[in-house]
Parts: sequence; C-alpha cells; structure tokens
Amino acid sequence: MNSNNYLKISEFGNMGNTSRKMLIHYDKMDILKPAYTDPETKYRYYSIQQIKSLAMIKSLQAIGVSLGEIKKNYLNTNMKEYIKNLRMEEKIVEKKFLEIQRAKKIIEDKLNCLEEIVDLKEEIEFKIKNIPLRYLIYSVVKSKKLEDLPPVVIGLEKRNQGRDFLTVGDIAAVKYNPENKEEKEEILLGIFSKGDTSGDGFKNLKFDGGEYLSFYRKGFFLEGENSDIIEEWCSKNSYKPVGNALLIPLLLPFLNLEESMYQVQIKVNKL
Repeated sequence: MNSNNYLKISEFGNMGNTSRKMLIHYDKMDILKPAYTDPETKYRYYSIQQIKSLAMIKSLQAIGVSLGEIKKNYLNTNMKEYIKNLRMEEKIVEKKFLEIQRAKKIIEDKLNCLEEIVDLKEEIEFKIKNIPLRYLIYSVVKSKKLEDLPPVVIGLEKRNQGRDFLTVGDIAAVKYNPENKEEKEEILLGIFSKGDTSGDGFKNLKFDGGEYLSFYRKGFFLEGENSDIIEEWCSKNSYKPVGNALLIPLLLPFLNLEESMYQVQIKVNKL
C-alpha cells in the first residue's frame, strides 16, 4: 500500500473536525473502519472518500441518533431502507429546528424586554412599536392579582394545545370596554395566537397589526387607570388611540422584581 494515497488518522481527524480518540472508537464499534491499517505499526489510514461517511455519522449524532442506531439502521443496508431512515431523521431535524426557532424567539423577546426596563426611569417612557396582527384567545376573569391567574392560563393552553402561539408563556389582559354601552366592562385574560380561533368555538379578540403606543408601569396588576396619560401623550404627539389597551405582565424567569411590572400596549393612528 502507498500511504501517500491515504490520510493519517490525525490528518483525517483534522479534516473532519473529529478527535483521534473518537475515530478509534468508531473503528472499534465497526461504524467507520480505516481504509487501511498497517499490520506492523497498527497505524490507521483513511481515504478521502470516507470524509462523507464521517460527516453523515456526526450529523446523525447531532440530532440524537446513537452510535448503536447508526450501526443498526445505516450500515450494510439497502438503498430503500437507507432512504426511509434518512426521511425519518429529516422529520426529526425539522421538528428540532422549529423548537430552536421558538426558543430563539423567546430569548429575543425577553432580551428586548430586559434591555427596555433595566434602566427604566421613574417617569413613564413612551415608545411607538410596530407589532404584527395578533389574536388574544381569552377567558373572562375577576381577579386583578398575578398570583390568581395561573389556573386560567393553564386552562387556556391545555384547551389550545397545538395552536401556533406567538410566544410560549406570554399572556395579556384587557380591560374590555364594549362598543355596546349596555354590555358591562370585563377583564379578559388570554394568550396570543397568530390565527383566528373563533370558528373553532374559542373566544378571541383581534388586534390589528400596526403602530402601538407602549410603556411600562409598576404596581399591582390591572390596578389604576392609564387612559388619562395615554390621551395626554396622544394629544401632544398627534396620535389617536384606537380600541382597548393590552396589559402584558412581565413574567421574567429567574428574576424577582420588587413590584409586579407590566407593559401597556394600545393601537394608535397618526393624525
């Protein structure tokens, strides 16, 4: 054998970003054996074509396929079985990719929130945000305290499992003032969804996409009125508030804030 036509184990490992120890482990498990082993020195040599096999092994491991499963399902199998198994792994990858995207969205949302409130001044700071179309799947509640709300949220999420929520764990409340004056004001608590669920028998409120006036408040959840300061800011800045205000409690994991804090969002139109 001409060793110049092969890669030493260190060269092969560097090319495939894999340690010598792991390559020896693959060899002993009969998953990826060297193209040639010197009978005298026992040195292992690999062919350049084996890089593709190494890359496939590492890709399968990255999505949670064990070496035992790789050996059983991908070695010495026919083409149809190989394709079938790869299709199954493709579905797993797609599911994990969606989970990662969802986790990334949660982290991004929390980062944006934390960066806004970390240096929050005593006076209210108003911001205009562009927010996409949302639906609030809701239940009517009587309590105004955060500690009384978990059963309501849990119930909503159980009834709506599988729906496309905007962010897992995000909830909002609305002091709902109906256009029909004969109807009474209600406090609605819900979770955001991308789609309309009213056709499926679930109550929801539509919040159109567009510009929203946003600011943060401290204090007891849903206590006090915000209408005066909203009207005053809108009057000074040539905006008109539209519809009901959303009150979004900041459920920040691992952080204990001295007072409960929530974000107010209300749709506005430029005059």
